[in-house]
Amino acid sequence: MKFSKIVLSMGLLASSLFANEFINYDNLSKSLKDDAKKNGLYATTDEVKMALKEKDWAVVDVRTAEEWAGAFIKGSQRVGRQTPEVAIENFVTDDDGKLIKDKIIVVCNSAARASIEAQTFRQMGFKTVKIYDLYSWIDECNPVVTKYTVKNDRSGTGLNFGEYYAEHCKK
Repeated sequence: MKFSKIVLSMGLLASSLFANEFINYDNLSKSLKDDAKKNGLYATTDEVKMALKEKDWAVVDVRTAEEWAGAFIKGSQRVGRQTPEVAIENFVTDDDGKLIKDKIIVVCNSAARASIEAQTFRQMGFKTVKIYDLYSWIDECNPVVTKYTVKNDRSGTGLNFGEYYAEHCKK
């Protein structure tokens, strides 16, 4: 009985030591976003617009399929949340697997997921990796595109699909 208590105590002590190193999602993404801002790796809207036109840049979106369908930046590519490091190869490499777009801007709603995925993309060898939040794009009166159709969303605007602007931009 005494031995099992010692083993249990050691297990609890060891797990508490590891638990002290755990960083929750909110703290991790906030820390990474703050670092990106401090180091000039938080893209501006003008930088996103420039990247959409440049051949060596890719603008990739790491949001879910549902979020993407609701609103996305025209010209960006969705790589999603599940294995974006695999999906991104479709947009940044040539047929021989050579990297042709070595600079990327990673987008999500608030840049939280983007900041975490940016770490992976940096480790993959991208020369420049910046993050950006879709909220800024929308708030600055830039259009978003929707994939919803009249068949999937009966509350929409009939057959008028395409680019949309935030309500405050219509004034």
